[in-house]
Amino acid sequence: MEKISKETCHPNDVPVIFIYNHQDEIIGKLSINEWKAQKKAAQLLNELEIKLYREAINYYTSNDFDKAEDILLFLILQTDYTHYEYVERLANLYRRNQRHSKEKDILLKARKNMLTFEATEGIIRRIDKRLLRHETSDHTASHSYLLQ
Repeated sequence: MEKISKETCHPNDVPVIFIYNHQDEIIGKLSINEWKAQKKAAQLLNELEIKLYREAINYYTSNDFDKAEDILLFLILQTDYTHYEYVERLANLYRRNQRHSKEKDILLKARKNMLTFEATEGIIRRIDKRLLRHETSDHTASHSYLLQ
C-alpha cells in the first residue's frame, strides 16, 4: 500500500482565477501569485509608456520633432494604433510639419484598428471629423491656384 503524501501548498499557489474566452468557456487558470506577477509586469510596461510619452512631449515642445516622432511611432506600434493620445499627438506633429499624407495615413490606420473595439465610438467620430477637415483642406489647397 502506497502512502499518499499531503504536500501543503501555499494558498496563493492554488489556481483560483479562471480565464474565459469570448464564448464564456474556461481556457485557463491562474494562481494568485501568477496573477500578481502578470499585473506587476503590465504595471511596469504602463509606467514605461507614460515616461516615454512625457519624453516625446518634451521633445515636441522643444521643437525636436524627429525624436518626438520616433518615440511616438514606437508607442503607437506597441499599442497597435489603439491609444488615441499617441496617434493624435503624432498627427499634430505631421500637420505642423506639412506632412499631410503621413497624417492621413496614421489616422486611417488608427481608425481601422479601433473599429475592432466596441467602446471607441467617440474616438472614431473624432478621427472621422479630423479626416474630413483634412480632405476639405486638401481640396481647398488643390484649387487655390484658381483664386489667384
